[in-house]
Amino acid sequence: MIGVDHRDERLRVETEKGAITADQVIIAIPSSLLAREQLAFMPALPQKIEAAQGLPLGLDDKLFITLDRAEEFDPDVRLFGHTDRAATGAYQFRPLGRPQIEAYFGGKLAAGLEANGDGAFFDFAVSELTGALGSDFRRRLKPIQIHRWGLDPFSLGSYSYALPGFADCRRALAEPVDNRLFFAGEACSVSDFSTAHGAWQTGVTAADQVLAARKNSTRARSARV
Repeated sequence: MIGVDHRDERLRVETEKGAITADQVIIAIPSSLLAREQLAFMPALPQKIEAAQGLPLGLDDKLFITLDRAEEFDPDVRLFGHTDRAATGAYQFRPLGRPQIEAYFGGKLAAGLEANGDGAFFDFAVSELTGALGSDFRRRLKPIQIHRWGLDPFSLGSYSYALPGFADCRRALAEPVDNRLFFAGEACSVSDFSTAHGAWQTGVTAADQVLAARKNSTRARSARV
C-alpha cells in the first residue's frame, strides 16, 4: 500500500519500489488522489481528506496542432468553434508566435472526447475549424499531442476548483501536520490556485517550512545536550 506512516519518530513512506524513511516529507499530489485516499496516512488524517474533497479537479485538455502557412494569422489570435453553446473548443492561433494551434476543451465536452480516444479531439477540432474557416483548411492541420488528464491515474483531472463555500479548504490542505508532514500543489494556493506558478510557490513555501523545522529540531537537540 502506498502511504505515509507517521506513528513513529521517523516517517516511513511506502512506495511501489520500497520504503523510504525521513524526518520530514513534502506531499505534493493532486487533491483528487488525496480525496480518494489513494495515498494512505497512518494514523489517518481525516481533516486532510475532507479538505481535498472540497477541492475537486476540473477537466481542461489541450490539443496541439501544426498549422501550415501560419503567417496568415497574427500571433495569439483566438477563435471559438461556437458561441451559442458550452460544448465548443477554444483555439489559440500561433501561441508565442509558433506555427501551431493550441486547442482547449473543457468540462463535459472534454470528458466525452476522452472516452473516445486521442483522435476524437482532432476530429472535433477539424470539424469546428473547417466550419468556421472552410473545408480546405483541413489540409493545413496535423495533430501533434494531446494528454487526457481525466484518465491519467496520477491526476484524474487538470486542476482544482473550490466547491461553493469550501474556499477555506485551500488553507486547511496546506497546513503542516506536526511539523513533519508538509503539503504543496496548486490546490494549496489561496491566491494562485489552478496555475503552474501557484503550484511552484507552494512548493517553495513547503521547502522553507521543512528547513525551518529542521533548524528548530537541531536547536532543540543541542539544548538537550
